[in-house]
Amino acid sequence: MLFAIGTKVRFRFTGETGMITAQLDDGMLQVRLDSDPDLEIPAFEEDLVRDEMHEPRSAGAKFIQGKKEVAPAPPPRRQIKGQYVILKPKGILIAFEPMPGRDGSVSRYKAWLINDTAFEFLFDIRIGIGSETLLKVEDKLAGTTVLELGDLLYDDLSDLPEIEIIIRRIATDGLEAPLTRRQKIKPKQFFKNLHTAPILNILAHQFLLFGSFEPEGSQTKQETDLRDYTRQHVRHRSSGPPRNAVRYKAFDVEEFAHFEPEIDLHIEKLVSGTARLDPGMILYIQIQHLHRFLEKAIRLGVPRVFIIHGIGEGKLRNAISQELQSWPQVHKFKNEYHAKYGYGATEVLFH
Repeated sequence: MLFAIGTKVRFRFTGETGMITAQLDDGMLQVRLDSDPDLEIPAFEEDLVRDEMHEPRSAGAKFIQGKKEVAPAPPPRRQIKGQYVILKPKGILIAFEPMPGRDGSVSRYKAWLINDTAFEFLFDIRIGIGSETLLKVEDKLAGTTVLELGDLLYDDLSDLPEIEIIIRRIATDGLEAPLTRRQKIKPKQFFKNLHTAPILNILAHQFLLFGSFEPEGSQTKQETDLRDYTRQHVRHRSSGPPRNAVRYKAFDVEEFAHFEPEIDLHIEKLVSGTARLDPGMILYIQIQHLHRFLEKAIRLGVPRVFIIHGIGEGKLRNAISQELQSWPQVHKFKNEYHAKYGYGATEVLFH
């Protein structure tokens, strides 16, 4: 490999710049685009050149034969803030996002730590096999936030890696007592737990690490008695949020006015240099753009959008349909004839 992880590169033919985040099979590299930091795409090594103008400098540089060799800085860890209030948070989860290669097969997973509550935490997490550490991160996790941890290889799953995590909730009067959890990753359980991840809104293999943040045995008898009394004497109300519950944060009026309520998911409209991308990666990129478009529409309170997918063989249309079914904010969607789009777009109505 000519390029190390963290190297700034430029695409030879399009001029787009980005940073290498992983080495893939068959001489390919994963590149995080500068124009869209949330998007990573595979690229052949021969299609890239070093971007000298934006090469990061390192304090730990070495000198070889009178020349300074600069070690590339590691790619920054991505952090995604939720765009709307989660009415029924699950807690702290870890999710593993499949990262398909050129042939559509998955050889690695992107690990994310998800906090869909309003609380803030300090955490220390390690994923390892025995004494070997695969991933280790110590950081702060804000409320309603997803934090990128790193990559887990498909081959590591057969060795039963284990998650070890310690969290401390940040309260107004200081740090609360630490909570710990160990979770063995068993392949059968791993592949079974494929669900839409909170905040990310993508299909990922996930595990709930903490659903409660009270230390064991911390409840007093009075609290327990009060809970039992409430269960026995208070009438059950219909499930769901109150009529006056606030679902989303207030939006920017100007941003709402300039929002274009349609997205064209033809791959050439989304990224450049797509001639050598395989169908699996093309579909992955299209769905990632769809997620961000839907998140923004929901955050702004847009009542209706159109997703342009064309007619073709219907693979993209079907994939869009499957994705929309997993979004609770979607009231209904339909692919009917439209004067502007014909049958090449799906109309989506939100609650």
